[in-house]
Order: sequence, then structure tokens, then C-alpha cells
Amino acid sequence: MQIAQKSIRIIDYEQHRVLSRETPEAFEAYVTELIEHIRSNDSVREYKTRSNATEVIGSILTVCANQTDATLVSSKMDGMANRLLLKEVAAQERIARTLTNVQKGSLIQALLFDEDANSYVYLLAKVQHSEWVDDADFTFKTGFSKDKKTIWKSCLIDLVDLTANEFHAKIYSDTIAKYWSDDFLELDEMNSDESNTTRAFKAIDATLNQNFRGISSPDHTIIRNGFVSYLKNNDHIDFPTMVDAVLGNYQPVDPELRPDKIQFIKERLLEQPEKRKFDRQFNAINSAINARIRKVYPINDGIDLKVTRDIEDLSGTIQSVEENGVRYIRVRTNNEDTYRKFLLSPVIRN
Repeated sequence: MQIAQKSIRIIDYEQHRVLSRETPEAFEAYVTELIEHIRSNDSVREYKTRSNATEVIGSILTVCANQTDATLVSSKMDGMANRLLLKEVAAQERIARTLTNVQKGSLIQALLFDEDANSYVYLLAKVQHSEWVDDADFTFKTGFSKDKKTIWKSCLIDLVDLTANEFHAKIYSDTIAKYWSDDFLELDEMNSDESNTTRAFKAIDATLNQNFRGISSPDHTIIRNGFVSYLKNNDHIDFPTMVDAVLGNYQPVDPELRPDKIQFIKERLLEQPEKRKFDRQFNAINSAINARIRKVYPINDGIDLKVTRDIEDLSGTIQSVEENGVRYIRVRTNNEDTYRKFLLSPVIRN
């Protein structure tokens, strides 16, 4: 890829200013690596433009059409950096009471021409920058790292047809923050958070049901409860991270369940986003989870056990026991009224 235009702007929302920085010699190699990282990264979401009249895509199209006008190109890139500044200031004001902060860093922009595809792509990336002391003259300087872990947010817009009415983009974000895609870029997700949550949960359930078919194992219940708990307690979901969190170090309870079976289930789950067409990154929607979370277990004639949410201490709350050859499901209760209704021995009152 050839870089046609490029810029680095430090977004300092604390001082309400944008600082321009010259691009270093290694910038081209850095951007090339960054684009390959984004394109090969599974944890991205597909977005589309709302309108070509919105500021960012409108500015990008102007940059494409006026590449020889350095003043206009610089002005448009500055305009996008200042837009991000305003959105970060507003975002910081919204979250100030939560004692968290918007990540402070640099906005990298680059217009590139892909010779193989004969088309342009535009990169916007928010990366961490830090301050260090230059040991040559002992002055403080700022910059960004080539470490991909310092990429907080990125957007790669495909500009296959510059006259199109709609453009598609790949976005990565390390947090739930919607100011990047919604406020700043003004892009809409191709798959909604609700549909992503629903499809992901269906995929998890179907994969577990298929791989535990004919196997009455407590591991099925424990693993399902683990995914339910993760989805309910994490706003921002990275699907591969979730699968690893639940199954990465999981040790089967059932002695007959081999560890390689867990690894096989993990691999099948990681295939689901592509198979069932949902994004690997999305914001969990509780209502979508609640609609599918319920699980009914037949206990005895006329008695069912219905689970309606994740159970924090599953093994300490529901247990299978056998006494004198009779099997029971023992359920811990925190409901006094229900407890007394099934109390078979007399209640002794002082």
C-alpha cells in the first residue's frame, strides 16, 4: 500500500487542545503493520455510514478528491481531530462521576492506495502515547508505541467506489465506549448489539447441547452457567476472550469427561461468529439474554426446577444427593416463606 496522506494529532481533552506532531520515518511501516493487524483481527465489528454528509466521511471524501491541495487536506484532517476532541470532552463529562477517564492518546490518520485492489482505504486509529526523557538532551518527549496492545480504537474505511452512497468500515474498540463509532465517526453497526447478543447466546447453547448430547454431565450445567454469568456481568463482550475466560482453564467435574473434549468444545465455539454471522465484539444486551436464559429441569411428576438467571455459587446452591438409595435434588433457599411451607418437622418456637 502507498500512503497518500498522513497525520498524527495528540488529543489533549484535559487542556481542550489538539497538538500536531510530525510523522517519524518509521510511520509508513507502522501504518502498514497496523492495517494488516486490523484486517486480520477477529475482534472487529462491521459498520456502515449513515450518510455521506456526516463530517468524518465527508472530510475523507474531500481529502481523496483534493490530494494535491496540501492546505485543504491538512484542514480536513485537523477538523476530524478537533471533532474527536469535542467528543472526548463530552464523554469525559459524562463519566466523570464514575471515577474513570477517557483514554488519552494520539489520533493517527492515513489515506492509503491499495494497488492490488485499485482502491483507497482510510485509517483512523486512537493509540496510546506516553512521555519519556530523551537521554540525548534530557528533554521530555511524547510518542506512541508499535506494540499493538496500545491500540485502543481503530477504524478502517473501504473506499472502493468514491461515488458510492454508502461505505463500510471495520472498527475495533477495547471498551464499550460508543463515542468513537457513534458520536465521532457517526457510523451504524451492520449487526445490532441485540442481534449479536441473541445469536451469540443461541450459538453457545446449540454448541453445548450438541457436544453434551446423550451425556448427563454436571459440566454442561456449570459451563452454561459460566457463559450466562459472563454475559450478564460484562457490558463489552469480546467473544474469543469470553470463551477463553470460561473454558481456558476449565477442569471437568465429571471424571469421565476428558480434557480434550473441553478443548474440542472451545474450538467449536470459536467458529460460531463466522458460522452464525455475529460480530466477535459487541455490547451485551441484558433483555436479549433474559429472553433465552431460562432453563427448566424435570424433577419428579408434577415438579420442575426452573433456573431464570445465572447462579453465583452453583455447586453450593443446587446439589444432587442420594440417601438410602433415594435420589434428591437439594436446593438452598433464602426465601423464609417457601422454606416453612416445606418444613416437615414441627417448628419449635421459644
